[in-house]
Formats: sequence, structure tokens, C-alpha cells
Amino acid sequence: MRKLTRKETAKINGGLGPNQCLYTDPNTGKKVIGCRLQPVADCCGGWIYPIPGKDCVSCTGEL
Repeated sequence: MRKLTRKETAKINGGLGPNQCLYTDPNTGKKVIGCRLQPVADCCGGWIYPIPGKDCVSCTGEL
């Protein structure tokens, strides 16, 4: 099998936006488009980063 081009992948996936990613839906076991979690500001001017591997979640807020 050959590697798909970027245009071919976008045609299949519908394209991914800058804050989107693919994750495995726990209910169906299929790969779906989710939203990438962004760092959150904490109380003291720092940033709290999401746990690596857990940075892609459902865009609807469901887990």
C-alpha cells in the first residue's frame, strides 16, 4: 500500500482543522474527529497542560 497524499486524506476525513485530532470513540471503537485540549491558565500566571495521550476528546464534551 502506498501512503496517501494530504489531499486524499482530507477527502476521506473531511479534513482536520488546527484544533482537531483523531481519537478512538470508546462506545463504537472507531476513529472519529475530536477536539484538541488547549493549555489552561492557572491561578499564578502559569499554564496547566493536558496529560499526553489524553489531549484529544469528543467535541461534544462526552467521554
